[in-house]
Amino acid sequence: MVETILSSFKRHTNLKILYFFQSASIACFQPFISIYLRDKELKPSIIGIITCLIPLISFISSPIWSNISDRFGIQKKVVIFNLLISMVALLLLIPNGNNVVGIFFLIILYSIVTAPLCPIIDSLVIKDLGEDSKLYGQQRLFGAISYGIVAFLTGILINHYNINFIHVFYAFWVMVFLVFYIFNQTNYGSKLKITKNLKNPFIKLNDNEKTPVGDEIEIVGSVTPNGENIISNENLIVTEINNLENDNNNNNNSNLGEAIISSDYKNNQNDNGNDVLLEKEKNNFINNQNDNENTIGGDVKEESNENIKLTNKQVFKNILKNPQMMIFLLAMAICGMTYNIINSFLFIFLRDHLKASNFLLGSTMPFTVVMELPFFFFGKQLLEKVGVTKMIMIGHTAFILRLCLYNIFVIDSISPWFILPIETLHGIAFATIWGAGVEFSSKMAPRGYETFYQGIFTGLYSGLGSCIGSILGGFIYEHKSAFYLFRFNAIITTTSLIIFSLTQFFYSKEFQKFKTLFN
Repeated sequence: MVETILSSFKRHTNLKILYFFQSASIACFQPFISIYLRDKELKPSIIGIITCLIPLISFISSPIWSNISDRFGIQKKVVIFNLLISMVALLLLIPNGNNVVGIFFLIILYSIVTAPLCPIIDSLVIKDLGEDSKLYGQQRLFGAISYGIVAFLTGILINHYNINFIHVFYAFWVMVFLVFYIFNQTNYGSKLKITKNLKNPFIKLNDNEKTPVGDEIEIVGSVTPNGENIISNENLIVTEINNLENDNNNNNNSNLGEAIISSDYKNNQNDNGNDVLLEKEKNNFINNQNDNENTIGGDVKEESNENIKLTNKQVFKNILKNPQMMIFLLAMAICGMTYNIINSFLFIFLRDHLKASNFLLGSTMPFTVVMELPFFFFGKQLLEKVGVTKMIMIGHTAFILRLCLYNIFVIDSISPWFILPIETLHGIAFATIWGAGVEFSSKMAPRGYETFYQGIFTGLYSGLGSCIGSILGGFIYEHKSAFYLFRFNAIITTTSLIIFSLTQFFYSKEFQKFKTLFN
């Protein structure tokens, strides 16, 4: 079992690097935005309003961006263009100084262009993983590693220099990410990822070109137009066929079913044999896509994944008619509220009440992500053994315990450094909820609307819920106290846990079977 886990971990190296660079840019700015605004001598209520702009605009624009990206197939162009605009927006904060109006509008611009980035990248990663989609956590954990390391280093640097350096650090990591992204995920860079028996997993390929790789793999034909959706098996890599059921596309595009066949097959099969093998693999692929009886982690039924064109109204209707989906989204919104209350006001609390240094603030970041690593690494095993529902319950519990433990600082003799072990609970809460949420959204989405569903999930967790957390948290912090805020948040999260647990039990297979016995 250990060998199997390590083998799967070594695959998809480029996706791990992608998350590493993406999270590095986020770690330079978002953990320190409340401290940046506090240094501008703004009140907590104003800080709450400004920090709510990022999640609020994410909630509004993320599904819109995601839907546009899906409809026109411009996901990769959106990522590149929007990151460049976000970099310009944050760099303009330096000459802006203490101008509150300028800060307000530049944060709005940053929020608009960064809203679709996470769902688009998550969707591209899920597609690249193909049948290995449950290995998402192993890719995402490199984002957690990056977040902890870069945020820690950023805390050290701003402690010695100036808070405005966070904008420069952000620009640097955005450029690093874009260089890697362009050469790995676009038509200008690598088209295919082969991770076995290769020292360099990134190989540039031209369409319709035969390119031998080492002694074991030969490239036959072409990849998909955008160089994506490759399904890797040990001896066979088949390009995903987006509209395989469409007869017209099958007749007019004969190269959609071309595949990459290892020399093991080539040495033992003639051309006709290869055609039979290819047809068999295509049929298996279609059967896998149309399997409607699969479950996510054994407790949530998977929706049909047929490639059916739906209007936005139909998509939203389908979501509203699905009780499990609605309950899931409500729980995600409340967890997003909890997450952003802590994220926006914990550092202000540590600075104002415990006189913590920027070095201590930066030092909390490795502790916040350390527990994400095992949960993301073993994400596939957790989804299979524990299930989506129980993982979300675990995440709720970790949030509640974390909020309760903050109250130990009412004792004046407690050192602010005790915050470090408490912050390890963040990794458990975030990794379980985010990993389960991404898997749930992907499996429930109709084929072709994966990014749209990811956008709704992200919009509610990182958008609407976080927005409510910022505004409500700022008001309570200013007019009551930080301790009152943490206690109030713990009560709300506990209520969410109880409602979610009871309703999920009601819709569980076990309860439905129990009901049939009395009908």
